[in-house]
Amino acid sequence: MEVRSRDNEQGPVVALVLALIVLGVGSLFLTWKSIARQRALVENNLFLSGGSIARGVESNLMRIVRSMGGNRAVYPMFPTLSRDLLQELAASDDFRFIAVVDDRGNVLVSSAPAEDTPQIDFSGIENKVLDSGQTWHFMTSNTQGETLISGLLMRPVIAALLSEKNRKALPGQPPGDSPEIHEQKHASGTRAYLIIGLNADRHLQQFKQYRRAAMLQTGYVFLAAVFLWFLAFAYIRRREQGKRLVRLEQFQNRLLDNMPDGLINVGADGTILAANGSAKMLLAPPDKEADRNLVGRNWKDLPIDDPEPAEVETGEYQWRQHEYHGRNLEILSVPFPEGDNSAPELGLRLVLIRDRTRIRRLEEDLNEARRLATIGSLAAGVAHEVRNPLSSLRGFAQLFAEKLKGQEPLNSYATTMVQEADRLNRVVTDLLYLARPRALAPVEVNLAEEGESLKKLMRFDMEHGGVEPVFDFKAPTVWADPDALKQVLLNLTANSLDALGKNEGEKIVGISSHSQDRGVWVCVNDNGSGMDEEIRQQALEPFFTAKSKGTGLGLAIVHNIMRAHKGQISIDSSPDQGTTVRLFFPNPADEDTET
Repeated sequence: MEVRSRDNEQGPVVALVLALIVLGVGSLFLTWKSIARQRALVENNLFLSGGSIARGVESNLMRIVRSMGGNRAVYPMFPTLSRDLLQELAASDDFRFIAVVDDRGNVLVSSAPAEDTPQIDFSGIENKVLDSGQTWHFMTSNTQGETLISGLLMRPVIAALLSEKNRKALPGQPPGDSPEIHEQKHASGTRAYLIIGLNADRHLQQFKQYRRAAMLQTGYVFLAAVFLWFLAFAYIRRREQGKRLVRLEQFQNRLLDNMPDGLINVGADGTILAANGSAKMLLAPPDKEADRNLVGRNWKDLPIDDPEPAEVETGEYQWRQHEYHGRNLEILSVPFPEGDNSAPELGLRLVLIRDRTRIRRLEEDLNEARRLATIGSLAAGVAHEVRNPLSSLRGFAQLFAEKLKGQEPLNSYATTMVQEADRLNRVVTDLLYLARPRALAPVEVNLAEEGESLKKLMRFDMEHGGVEPVFDFKAPTVWADPDALKQVLLNLTANSLDALGKNEGEKIVGISSHSQDRGVWVCVNDNGSGMDEEIRQQALEPFFTAKSKGTGLGLAIVHNIMRAHKGQISIDSSPDQGTTVRLFFPNPADEDTET
């Protein structure tokens, strides 16, 4: 069964997804910023190193210039000495090349062949470099690897000595002038740049390792975040499914506990593994609340025949009828299929129980109604055919009784004819009542007043039988038709007086009442001869009687009246133990609801 999910359960999932997305993006951004900052630190260190090296190379060249002492004879040796110095310095693995170029990019001197020296574009550099000694730097990449290019605007004297044209025009240094003063006096407009190519691979190797570690760490964090996202999402889905399962179980438990039919799970050995509330109510004795716990008991211990399991494959289901504590139960046993994974233990079965007591009563009432309808049709015909000639016969019998008065035995015969005609007239009257019962008009009837009226009507019969009725009206009133109630009490009291007969000892006829939730019970009891079970079961049927002079219509009329009141009638009796007839009159509100 599908159970609807609640909308607010999606909120934590959305919040978690957003949090993980923010975490992942933030981690990537911070890692990128950290890598960029680390790269900038490495490049700044390289720029500082390149500037220091460039100034050191320039200082060495100036040392050579000072060593010449302003002697023009040795000026041509300066390019060779400079080349030797640059080659000696470039022999280290830290250098790619060292060269001096003019502002047009022509190589003046280099540690490498001129064709191996990279061409530098000075178009944008001249505007930035204003004074000698200023450096500039940039990174480049080629087949050799990462290279830091550091440039330095050299002093004019070095540029003049490296240029053949300017070298010839440069006068000798007069005595007393320093190289710097001589340079300022005779410097030409020629510019020369010291270009140093440093091997940046070694310096960037740590950065690359850091970058690799940062990327791996970021990837690990990202994968961990993704894994946690899937794990959290799976957990939330599992929790949601668990909540849905709990709601489904609660729904099923409530459904099973409130369904009118009983449901029991019985193990292979007959042990009751589970039972719903209806099963406990149906199988528990009405007067024993403690016996309502069925789980753990054995099905075979219950006073019910073990039903045969139904054939699931063939679909043949057979309900078994059982009488249990006054209830008419139908029981069906359904086994689990052997291939069902949910029931690995063979022999497990479900037992379904439904209460058919009310339906059986309705069926009996329907059959009774059919019988009464037949009797009604017969009674109407008999009353029509018999009553008129019966009146004539009674009239003639009464005439004969008067004419033959004092002439025995003819007088006795005539009197007997009159009495039998009256008895037959009463039978016809009862038949007419069964055939065409009058409409009832229930009102609130005072039982004490009805009891006194009954004593007056049957005073002579009770005095003749030596009976004093006992009244115990705990419920003072009852909702009933007054005339119908009086006829019911008359018929039942007459039956009790007949049952007492010639019993020796105290003779008791009692009428009592007590309230119930939906109405009032009125009971008529006696301590007469009682009835056996066979007679008790047929006592309400028309024309059935165990009396020698009875018509068999008294209790049938009582039953018909109770049915018209939408009430109930039950008879408790045993031989020599007396009889109690219980009549239930429903309250008007319950009567309307039931209707």
